[in-house]
Amino acid sequence: MTNLKVYYTYQKFLNELLKNQYNTNISAFQDIDVEDRYKRLLKSVIKLIKDNPQASISTLRFQLFKDSGIKELVDNFVKETKITPSIVLDYGTDRNRETILCGLKQEYIYKDGRYNYEPLPIEQDTIFDLASTSKLFTALSILKLEEKGLIDLFEPITKYAPEFTNLTDVTVFDLLKFRVAIITDKRVDSAKNKEEAEAILRTVHRKDSDNIKNAYTDMGAMVLREVVEKVSKMQFSDFVYEEILKPLKMEDTYLRVPKEKINRVANENYSSRVDKDGNIITRYDNYPGTPHDPKAIAIGALDGVAPGHAGYFSTRGDMLKLGHALIDGTILPLQSVLSMSDTATGFKDENGWARFYGSLVYLKQPDPNNLSVYPLLSGKAFMSPGFAGTTLVVDPLNKLTLFIGANRLHNRIYEIHPNQLKYVIKNPITHKKTYRSPITGAEKIVCSEYTGNKEIMVTKALDLALQLQFLEKLMPKEKELILVRELN
Repeated sequence: MTNLKVYYTYQKFLNELLKNQYNTNISAFQDIDVEDRYKRLLKSVIKLIKDNPQASISTLRFQLFKDSGIKELVDNFVKETKITPSIVLDYGTDRNRETILCGLKQEYIYKDGRYNYEPLPIEQDTIFDLASTSKLFTALSILKLEEKGLIDLFEPITKYAPEFTNLTDVTVFDLLKFRVAIITDKRVDSAKNKEEAEAILRTVHRKDSDNIKNAYTDMGAMVLREVVEKVSKMQFSDFVYEEILKPLKMEDTYLRVPKEKINRVANENYSSRVDKDGNIITRYDNYPGTPHDPKAIAIGALDGVAPGHAGYFSTRGDMLKLGHALIDGTILPLQSVLSMSDTATGFKDENGWARFYGSLVYLKQPDPNNLSVYPLLSGKAFMSPGFAGTTLVVDPLNKLTLFIGANRLHNRIYEIHPNQLKYVIKNPITHKKTYRSPITGAEKIVCSEYTGNKEIMVTKALDLALQLQFLEKLMPKEKELILVRELN
C-alpha cells in the first residue's frame, strides 16, 4: 500500500467524519471539537499498518483490540467491580463486527430460604429485558404512521386519543421529543390492577414549571402507545410485530418470552434498593421473562399489553437487525430516521445546559455530566438506553451500530437512600462497591454507578468501530469478519 494512497484515504475519511459530525442543526453540537481525536484514532491505524506491512485485516484488528485495552476494561467491569454479572458488547460496521461476551446471565437462584449458586454463562443469543430501549418501538411506530399519512405530529394528542383530556395543548410532537414535562396525579405502579393503572394514566397533565431542564419521562411513550392503537386500530404489540419485527425477521424479540425460550433470558431477579432506615428491600418476583419496570407490569405487560415505554425483551442479534435497518432505510425512509435526532429541547441558562433529546432517544449533550451520545459520532447519531442494562447506538451517517446487553440488576443494589451512602464500602484493589446494612450487617454488591462506567466501555468500543471502518477504506478487498471474543 503506497503512502500516497494511505494519505489520500486518510484525508478523505477524516473529511467525511467531520462533515457528518457537523451535520446537525444544533449549534452546541457543532462547537464540539473532535478533529484532533479523529486524527489520533486514524493515525494509530496508519502506524499499525506501517509497522506490519504484510499483516491481514484480521491480524490488524486483533492488534487494535489488544492495544485499546477494552478486554481489560470489560474484565474489570464484570469480574472485579462486579457492577454487572454479565455483559454482551457488540460494535462495528455491517461488514466488520466484534462481539465481546463476559460473565454470567445468572449467578444465584433463591430456594429454601437461601441463595444457591447456580451459574449460567452469558451467550450470544441471551435474551435481555430492554426496559426503556423499548421506547424505540414506540417512536418508530409513530413515525411509521406519519409516513403512511395517518398522523400529523403537530396535532394535539386529544385529536387521536380524546380520553387524555388534560393534554389538549400538548401535541404528538411534544411527547415524541420530550418537549414538555408531564406527570400523573398518582404513580401508575401504585395501581392495584390494570384498569386502575389505565385510569391513573388518563390523569396525565403538564407540570407547573416554566423552566424545564429535563423533561424525560415514561409517561409520554405510554400515551403515544395509545395514540398508535387508536390511529392504527390495532393493539400496539400487533402493530410493532407487523410493521417492525416481522419484516426484519426479529424472531427473538417479545413482549412475552415463550416458555421454550425462558432458559435464554438473563436473570435480573433479586434486585434491591436501600431505604432511609437502611433496610435492603429485595424483589423476588422478577422471574426471567418478566420486566423489571413496575409501571410496565401495572399496565399489563404480563397479560400481553405493550406499555409503550418498556416491557420488550430482545437479543443482540435482533437489535442489530433493527439498527442496520434504520441505517439502510428499510424500515423507514432515511429522512425519517435522520429526523429522529432533530431536537426540540436543550438550552443554556445561568444554571447550565438543559438536556437534548430526539424522538424518544438520547442525543449528544454539551454538558459532559449528562448521559450522552459519543461526541465522535455524527450529528445524526442517537442512543436508546434501558434501565435494566441495555443500550442501542445508531449512527445513520457513519453507518455504525453498537449494542450492550446486561443483567446489571441481578442480585445487586441499584438505589441507595442518601442517608445510607456512608455504609457503602469500596474495595481498594478491585473497586467493587458493597453496601453493609447497619441493621443486619448483610452485604450486597452496588450497581448504581453502572451507567457512568458503561459509557467508558462505549467510548472504547466506538473508537474501535471507527478504526475498523477506516481499515475497511484502506483494505476494501478484504472479506468481512464477524469476530466473537469470549472473556472467561
